[in-house]
Amino acid sequence: MAPGRMLDRFASGWLLFWFAFIAVYIHFGGLAFAGLSILLGLVGWAVWIRQEGVTFTPEIIRPILCFAVFFAWLGLSGFWSGAGPQTAIRLAAQMALSISLPVLIFSRSVWTQKLLSHLLMAMALGGVAVLALDVAAGYGINTFLDPIGPDGDLNKRQSDAEKNIGRGHVVYALLSPLLVALFATRLPQSRRGPVIVVFLALILLGTTLNRLAIAPIILVAGCAFMVVGYRSARWGLRLSLGTLAGSILFAPLVGIASRLFGPAIMDQVPMSWDHRLRMWDYSLARISEAPFTGKGLDSSRNLQDDFTTRIGVDIPFVSLHPHNIGIQTWLETGLVGAVLLTLAIGLLYRPLSRLSGDMPWRAAALSGTVMAIAVAGAVTVGAWQYWWWGLIAIGLSLILLIPQERELQHADIIAGNAR
Repeated sequence: MAPGRMLDRFASGWLLFWFAFIAVYIHFGGLAFAGLSILLGLVGWAVWIRQEGVTFTPEIIRPILCFAVFFAWLGLSGFWSGAGPQTAIRLAAQMALSISLPVLIFSRSVWTQKLLSHLLMAMALGGVAVLALDVAAGYGINTFLDPIGPDGDLNKRQSDAEKNIGRGHVVYALLSPLLVALFATRLPQSRRGPVIVVFLALILLGTTLNRLAIAPIILVAGCAFMVVGYRSARWGLRLSLGTLAGSILFAPLVGIASRLFGPAIMDQVPMSWDHRLRMWDYSLARISEAPFTGKGLDSSRNLQDDFTTRIGVDIPFVSLHPHNIGIQTWLETGLVGAVLLTLAIGLLYRPLSRLSGDMPWRAAALSGTVMAIAVAGAVTVGAWQYWWWGLIAIGLSLILLIPQERELQHADIIAGNAR
């Protein structure tokens, strides 16, 4: 067998093997997406070099160079925070590997892409059902799969499980535009509507049981922008990508808005949002101390000032990170970093538009996914979390699994003949 053919078969098997466990990764918090993007990226580069030849157009080179400059600045800022450049170097290396993921997906055969699509759909449906069941069972599935030792703390284990499942729901919410588009294009027409309704309902049920308001917000925003992208690929991507870029560049406005909430309003919102509003207000004050260069990479981890909650417990204003990627970018890298990251995101417009082309369902999934990324990044995740960047790279690349129009027309003809 020719080496190229062997590599192609290995790449297909590699994809199918790792995605067979995707529901497990998500159930335990999605942290494995960092390693998954690296494992798939390595094979993707081998496929690209061996079969396609590595070629870059200016529209791809520009955002790559801008992201490279941003990561260089991020690493440099680690010297004045004392954290060093390691996080920036590792994250840049991970993203360099992830560049090959679209090639890895696109180069698969139609049969492999269809099989991978059905695998993802099955894992997602089963995954959201098990998440809801785990919450309803008092996180019993997590405890069963990861038993507590003799000296273990049940309360701490349940608290960790709650966080993991909450993060898992965020992952499913972000992937919902992709999955809805796959359901709508890969399933028989009679099953599409019911499956989509069940999938979305299970996410909402699980998040309600887990008392998580963030995932439904991400879900609604992503699905709403699917409609915009379906009707206009150009405007769907422009508006969603513009929102993502704006959430970085204008992030300090969130801190300013947080200061407008008085004690009466703060006492009425859920405690998680009370904490976020105080966190963003506090972070704005720290941004003003070094507005141009920032306080340096990972400096937000060293902010230990406390406040007293409404139930009399003292907690830090900032819990590891500000739970807003734009504010964290400003806080740690200043205006310079915020402008570089915003510019890099803006330069993604042309490469991303090629993912959808003139295919409405791909455009819908792309617009919805980018908007979901923007919303999630503005309210929950940390800016330099490896799993988050890996999830984004994989989620955007998987949009290529949505069949092209000629495949849909061919499937409709076959279905019509069968009837």
